[in-house]
Amino acid sequence: MVASTVTVPHEGAQFAFSAENRDRIAFIVSQYPEKQAALLPVLWIAQEQVLADSSRPRVLSADVISAVASALDLAPAYVWGVTTFYTMYHAKPVGEHLIEVCTSVGCCLTGGEELYQHLRSRLGIDSDLGGTTSDGKFTLRRAECLAACGYAPMLQLDEGPFIENLSNAKADRLIERLRNGEDVSDLAAPPRGVTPMMDGGQ
Repeated sequence: MVASTVTVPHEGAQFAFSAENRDRIAFIVSQYPEKQAALLPVLWIAQEQVLADSSRPRVLSADVISAVASALDLAPAYVWGVTTFYTMYHAKPVGEHLIEVCTSVGCCLTGGEELYQHLRSRLGIDSDLGGTTSDGKFTLRRAECLAACGYAPMLQLDEGPFIENLSNAKADRLIERLRNGEDVSDLAAPPRGVTPMMDGGQ
């Protein structure tokens, strides 16, 4: 059992992988000589399931960590240690929309830090480290290089599309549309042949 002092407790139905995700995990595990090697993609699958369930907090809570540990015959403390090492896993609750602004060198030289500060002010987030709006709608944080230096400044939305060549005005349009539940696909960059890797190449 993961102590509540280590990770976020969850009150309610305990997390269990869906049948479809159990099959995905079985396939991924079969690609490695040791179950432990599958930890990163299995954590990702768990997070996908959590984020798709509106009845749960948007975080890898204690019961999720325990389910991942059980699936891979690992200690929950080990799984939690890996979870907190990588920023792509939600060790803290995130809002309905996750906005990650690249502030690495390439983006900073073209206004990435100014864009981040503009969004922080627009969303009313006090901490320079980022955070979540009081209504739970947005989480803002910095990101390390997202490999789109030729399209800076840019951000990643909800761990999915890149929004590139940003100005403050374009960022404001993005926020306003998201707040109103409107489509933002026309603001997103076109796919550039990136292949998802979290399903073992399936």
